[in-house]
Amino acid sequence: MSSSSSFELNKIAGAILGTLMLSLGLGIVSGEYFKSEKPAKAGYELPDATPAAAGAPAAAQDPPLAEVLAKASADRGAAIFKKCAACHTDDKGGKNGVGPNLFGVIGGPKGHKDDFAYSDAVKALHDKKETWSADDFYHFIKGPQAFIKGTKMTFVGLPKPQDRADVLLYLNSQSDKPIDLPKS
Repeated sequence: MSSSSSFELNKIAGAILGTLMLSLGLGIVSGEYFKSEKPAKAGYELPDATPAAAGAPAAAQDPPLAEVLAKASADRGAAIFKKCAACHTDDKGGKNGVGPNLFGVIGGPKGHKDDFAYSDAVKALHDKKETWSADDFYHFIKGPQAFIKGTKMTFVGLPKPQDRADVLLYLNSQSDKPIDLPKS
């Protein structure tokens, strides 16, 4: 190797090292300049999500079901149900999707579709002959994971009581045997 090619290699290596050192130095300086304060407590405050036992009583902050049902609309419920339609069908004889077909679910047994693979938690409720009362369904769709610990349903839920009452009224109409709903 000639001394001029060795000199050229040294210049290239020096340029690379100089660029790396400049980048490192700028990173350190900008890290100090844009330093963020560490929070006193890590993370975010979340609402209490303590899972309730299956069939748990109504949450204290919800108005009584009869009160919100008095203002409920099956038409609004049908529109809100479109969120559910990604996983569920609601027509008579409809096929299961990711979730079971919900025709006749209100007043019917929990785990009402024999051709659907429910979680062990829902199967246990089915084995106990539990049915979907209006109140149970109203609170289940608020937070499925909190209402039935171990359910496979990953839907976050409908936090607004009126939305839940609307869906309940709608799904109750999607049945050969609609149940009598609470009245105020």
